[in-house]
Amino acid sequence: MSDFATWPSDQGPLEIGKAAATAFLPHTLEGYGGDGYAWAFTYFGALQFTKLTSDTTTNAKLITDFDQFLSGAKPVPANPSPKPGDNNVDTRAFGMLPLEVYLENGNAKAKEMGLSYANMQWTVTTDEGYTADVRWWADDMFMITGLQVFAHRATASDPEPKPAYLTRMAKVMIAYLALLQNKTDGLVSHTNKSEPYWGRANGWIASGMAELLIELPAGADRDAIMAGYKLQMDGLLKVQLSDGTWNQVLNYQTVTKPELSCTAMFTFALATGIKNGWLTDPKYAAAARKAWLAVAAHTKDGLLGQVCPGTGDARNVTGLAAQQKFYMDIAFQDGDRHGQAPLLWAARALLRQDCPGSR
Repeated sequence: MSDFATWPSDQGPLEIGKAAATAFLPHTLEGYGGDGYAWAFTYFGALQFTKLTSDTTTNAKLITDFDQFLSGAKPVPANPSPKPGDNNVDTRAFGMLPLEVYLENGNAKAKEMGLSYANMQWTVTTDEGYTADVRWWADDMFMITGLQVFAHRATASDPEPKPAYLTRMAKVMIAYLALLQNKTDGLVSHTNKSEPYWGRANGWIASGMAELLIELPAGADRDAIMAGYKLQMDGLLKVQLSDGTWNQVLNYQTVTKPELSCTAMFTFALATGIKNGWLTDPKYAAAARKAWLAVAAHTKDGLLGQVCPGTGDARNVTGLAAQQKFYMDIAFQDGDRHGQAPLLWAARALLRQDCPGSR
């Protein structure tokens, strides 16, 4: 892709991604306390990036440090049976990390650990066949989706029968899109009780759809999710700010407050679609390039600035304007781990030459 071939000095995905992975190295043993899933996502993002770029030294340290979690020297998050209303989604998402370790070095214990989270997720289901972990938050469509997609990847060559990770996940993704996505503008409400188009909520579902579409075989499920993905990508281009970023609340007009974690996530989702041939109009590559340059401009020493920390939803706030203000009033932080993970994902997506999701 010519749009991604050259970059201004020190602003390319190779330089920025390497700095981001290096910045994470002192934090490998912190575990799930504190940053939780954001720590795990940054960890597997660093693994994927260093694997792609043949940074064997950094990759080996990441792999070796994770041995302490496999041995029990460092604790891993709980993995309880799903119960409707319980918030197991964020903790169970940890399973993506050991599954990535397995995919990179074939460690059977890492595979067993990761699959235990993915398989436990579907031990209790709703009448519709969804995992009881569903909360109808857009965040779930990376937390649950990523875990099931990684489980599929880890078992793709297994000879014995395995759970239908992709089939069950596609069904849930389609249900979330039906409930949360606006069919006119393509954007996504944060939850079924919080209407605003929070930036990172849209980033979670965009990233989850991109990961799922890479793996889904041709058929009605893939067609439905591809339609939702393209509808959202078109909607995002219409609300991208002039500097390449996206607002904290995507369609909020009164105040401009660029948020960089969602900007990095949208860069990842767009670049994945472009590299895999799903998005062919030059406007998508132009938007992704502009977004990455904004991300690079807000990155210092491998840490992303202007990141919204974790937040609840605005279900206890009445009225759309007041709900939007709930998100707009959240103070941003520089270097928050919620931005570090998508920074690495976006850098890798822009560098990838393989296109496993091409159809």
